[in-house]
Amino acid sequence: MSSNLFLADGTVVGRALTQFGDTAEGFTASLTVHVPAACPQDVLEHHLRHYAVEFRNWILAAATSVRAR
Repeated sequence: MSSNLFLADGTVVGRALTQFGDTAEGFTASLTVHVPAACPQDVLEHHLRHYAVEFRNWILAAATSVRAR
């Protein structure tokens, strides 16, 4: 899956790419963010922290769903 990263005015400034695959033990994930080299480090850090929290929440929700079956 890919999605664009936008500024408030709609300008595309980057792209996020995610790929998941099933394994015998669970799954693998490849999470990639592309931003311009001139992107301020704090903007990138903010997005990566957001990414980490978002995917952790999804993984915990999925694990809870599987255990409830």
